[in-house]
Amino acid sequence: MKTAESKFENRCAMLGLSIPELYLPAENVDVALWPVVACDQYTSQPEYWQQTEAIVADNPSTLKLILPELYLDHPGETSVESRIKTVNQAMNNYLEQGIIRKQQPGCILLDRQTPLHPSRKGLIIAVDLEQYDFTPGNKKLIRATEGTVLERIPPRQAIRRNASLELPHVQLLIDDPQKTVIEPLWSSVSSDKPLYNTELMQGGGHIRGWFIDKHAAALRAAVDALAALPTYLSDNLLFAVGDGNHSLATAQAHWNEIKAEAGDDHPARYALVEIINIHDEGLEFEPIHRAIFGIETDDFLSSTAKWLTDFSKHEQGSAELIQEILPVFAGSNKTELKLAKAPGQLTAAIVQQMLDELVPIWRGNGMNVRIDYIHGNQTVIDLAAKGAGGIILPPFAKSTFFEAIMRDGILPRKTFSMGEAFEKRYYFEARRIVRNET
Repeated sequence: MKTAESKFENRCAMLGLSIPELYLPAENVDVALWPVVACDQYTSQPEYWQQTEAIVADNPSTLKLILPELYLDHPGETSVESRIKTVNQAMNNYLEQGIIRKQQPGCILLDRQTPLHPSRKGLIIAVDLEQYDFTPGNKKLIRATEGTVLERIPPRQAIRRNASLELPHVQLLIDDPQKTVIEPLWSSVSSDKPLYNTELMQGGGHIRGWFIDKHAAALRAAVDALAALPTYLSDNLLFAVGDGNHSLATAQAHWNEIKAEAGDDHPARYALVEIINIHDEGLEFEPIHRAIFGIETDDFLSSTAKWLTDFSKHEQGSAELIQEILPVFAGSNKTELKLAKAPGQLTAAIVQQMLDELVPIWRGNGMNVRIDYIHGNQTVIDLAAKGAGGIILPPFAKSTFFEAIMRDGILPRKTFSMGEAFEKRYYFEARRIVRNET
């Protein structure tokens, strides 16, 4: 006869879940300096990471345990390989010195405040990478929602390959309009003191976290509620990747690399994530804009204007057309380019198609062109003033998100962002991804 414990573990396995043993900073660590924003943010703003380094200084911080992706393309005087070795050594040092300490198996219930929203709730838990897929049309429990750029995985895999810890900035979405999963957990912690409670540096807002033990009845109820979600029952879709898809793909690539020798129960089979209800009032979808570096202003404006004009002419045969204005910035000048498209066509997909076609032409003409994906209108304008080309994309509605994923499979890459850059996940919790324990 199965025990309640084994039934719970089976239910978790069925849903691609694992209750993790988390590592958190020791009591003597200054938690105001511990969390830093996701490593894939501010990739064209080195001053942000320089300021963060100055704030952290020599204090224990998750900054020492990650590699900001800015340095993958702009390593400076220190090579990427050396930076990775430094990160891996810092992980080992933090473990050996007791700077981070293992908790009992359980989850963290989060409350994140940002300058734009008073509260966004999340649940830190581990998911099974065997239940994740980024290929179009798959029916796995955990699905990528945007195109995955395979070239981005190997350098990130090099970081994870010799890492003893993982720190998550992956955020998975659930479609829970009745708020049956995460929201009821608050009644179980409402009278408890948070495990951590701190302001976030660089304008990130505030974060509080409560520990929920693996054996808590409220956690078991939340898992049961996950199994009753309509998207799971109708399409086997439980989690849609909202943020950090390339991090999840990297974790899976690392697992695929070692699993033949590691065994099915190896900790690297799982990845730590934050689950968020897409219906949370503190979650907004923002467009991801484009910044193009290494091209002359006139070339950028003339090429994009011609491409959009030709595209619009080609669409003239459609029964209905939607007219849209794309704000384009070059230097200090703003130009509004016209785009005609069929209903249902995503502007982000059209713009990405345009850049995919134009970049090889620009490079063939001797231009060292690079594209970056930018959060926030003002950042695009600021980068354009420094010489980049900028394209502002329209908002993306979250209300039809799960419907689109079930219908279309995968959206074009960099279609949307969950909030502004400063609202992204800040690292706090860690999880061991190697067997040997300290």
